[in-house]
Amino acid sequence: MTSSEQITVWLQRLRNGDAAAADQLLPMLYEELRDLAAHLMRGDRPGHTLQPTALVHEAWLKLERALGNGADVRDRQHFLAVATKAMRQVLINHARDRRSQKRGGGAARLPLDDCLDAVEAAVGDVVEIDDLLARLAVEHPRPAQVVEMRVFGGLLVEEVAAALQLAESTVKADWRFARAWLQQAMQLPEG
Repeated sequence: MTSSEQITVWLQRLRNGDAAAADQLLPMLYEELRDLAAHLMRGDRPGHTLQPTALVHEAWLKLERALGNGADVRDRQHFLAVATKAMRQVLINHARDRRSQKRGGGAARLPLDDCLDAVEAAVGDVVEIDDLLARLAVEHPRPAQVVEMRVFGGLLVEEVAAALQLAESTVKADWRFARAWLQQAMQLPEG
């Protein structure tokens, strides 16, 4: 049985309520999850090795709960797509929390704060991007999902196509459309 087939079996077992399946699944997927987190941190300063790990652990808790509650995840690629969404939610929630707190005060920074700084340096204000993606998703859900997987997950066109079960040409078209839509939305004042 291939690694992908084993992952599919463990995902199914976890979805069916086998709590021990998570213990088998995490080691099989950990490096890929860590790679997703590291992608989010591209351009980060050296010496902050814990940040991708913190993001992976936060996202894993969300994923484990969702899978334990019967979330339908078909296979490894679909799992990575769901993991991308979980990591995005962790980062967005953390950014919103940071925004609502007063700055300064000598409070110790959490490793996830550094991760969020790296993401914002790479793609801009994460909360603003999330708000724009939410608006895009209302009118055009599939292109919004493509952006989420490419920007937050670092997935290649081929990987997005496999995860969403679409042709690569469709993913490329959605990517072009979404980029144009987002660029236009960023230039227009809210009104």
